[in-house]
Amino acid sequence: MFTLPTSFRAILTGLRAALGVVMARDHASIPLLTLIHTRIGRAITRFERLFARFRANTLPKPRKSRAGQTRPHQPRPRPAVPNGRTWLVVACGYQVAGFASQLQHLLAHTPDLADFLAAAPQAARILRPLCHMLGVTAPGLHDPRASVRPRPRQPRAPIPVPRPSPAPHPHDPPPPRFRFLSL
Repeated sequence: MFTLPTSFRAILTGLRAALGVVMARDHASIPLLTLIHTRIGRAITRFERLFARFRANTLPKPRKSRAGQTRPHQPRPRPAVPNGRTWLVVACGYQVAGFASQLQHLLAHTPDLADFLAAAPQAARILRPLCHMLGVTAPGLHDPRASVRPRPRQPRAPIPVPRPSPAPHPHDPPPPRFRFLSL
């Protein structure tokens, strides 16, 4: 019987295999796709462990909210990974799009998912980056950054329209012609 974690593993394992095919074909993409390949593998493991804890009813207790508290900012070096929506599908093509479609279907038609996401918000933090890079929209995966309205843009200065050059006067000499010399 297929459960949510086994189906999730099957889809993402196929996605990792498709990334391997793209890496074999395009050697310039190997560093980036190796990083994504590794992240997807870790996401599979984290999701399965979390779902096992959900089934065993041993999820960790929620932490006390730290909203409003200030923390010292410690920047961490992060590898440069594209952050646009569906960037992985655009970069890798139709094989990855097929697995994105399968993942969307799994997340939309699994009855256990809503209970799981309500009990374990950590699961949304695992699924959200995967869904973003594949362009998958899943019910229950609210992106907290999506509710933040973008800043209004400053109006740009108008671009000056070039005036057309005046028409040549009939008594002006014609423009010079260039001739190519043959050797």
